[in-house]
Amino acid sequence: MLHLIYNPVAGRGRAKPALARARAFLDARGAAYRVLTTAARGHATELAEALPANATVVAVGGDGTAHEVAKACIGNGRTLGLLPVGSGDDFAFALGLRRADLSGALDRLMTGAVRLVDTGTVNGEPFVNAAGVGFDADVARRVARAPAALKGIGAYLWGVLDALRVLTATPVEVWVDGTPVYSGRSLLVSTHLGPRTGGSFLFAPGADPQDGIFEVLVAGGLGRAGILALLPRVMRGTHLGHPAVALFRGERVRMRWERPQPCHAEGEAAGEVAEFEIGMVPRSLRVIA
Repeated sequence: MLHLIYNPVAGRGRAKPALARARAFLDARGAAYRVLTTAARGHATELAEALPANATVVAVGGDGTAHEVAKACIGNGRTLGLLPVGSGDDFAFALGLRRADLSGALDRLMTGAVRLVDTGTVNGEPFVNAAGVGFDADVARRVARAPAALKGIGAYLWGVLDALRVLTATPVEVWVDGTPVYSGRSLLVSTHLGPRTGGSFLFAPGADPQDGIFEVLVAGGLGRAGILALLPRVMRGTHLGHPAVALFRGERVRMRWERPQPCHAEGEAAGEVAEFEIGMVPRSLRVIA
């Protein structure tokens, strides 16, 4: 039995027709399934937690839906499947699913094997793809307020331009596996299990959700013009040679900012404080892949 947890507002209009296609596909193959519809933020976690311990739970939505469903599947017998119909779908990308390829995702549900992937926690909040502190978290919360007509990369760029209006590089100290690796002004510190965030930006192109290691990106005190010039390189994953960008690898990340900073996990707000502890939980989530 597949338990489809469906977010009707995902993808700014993409979710409803995608669910209809999924129903038709599953009906044609005689697959047993049920649809559970979310009504508010956090509801997907509640729905998944109420399912049996060995359930296969399919997130029908974007990264926010996958994040909420995954929270109920980490470290237990539940298995997570994905039908990515959001604006970013970065976790799906990390698992080899192509954007807008709903047919491929449905085939994966029927034929894919179950494998274990890593997860992380940021100040106790689980994440499965990326946790960012600073500028990218500010962008993520602004994207949620983008005009309804903007979708995907358009909404993200709107969030970038909006965040640039109040851009400030803040002093931070960063430790990876107990070793100090950075001290100075920074726009963001982004910790990755998967390579992409924001729907199009390859912050950590070498990240692998099965290797037990975070890739930690630190961006120094770039100005507005510097950020705009760097964005195309981030989209191509060729930014790591830039002098304002540093990449570190490890299993534990600690950072202390001069003043509180916003944090996101898969684009979902995860608090605003000055100190963050990020830890690896290896091979803790069962996924269909």
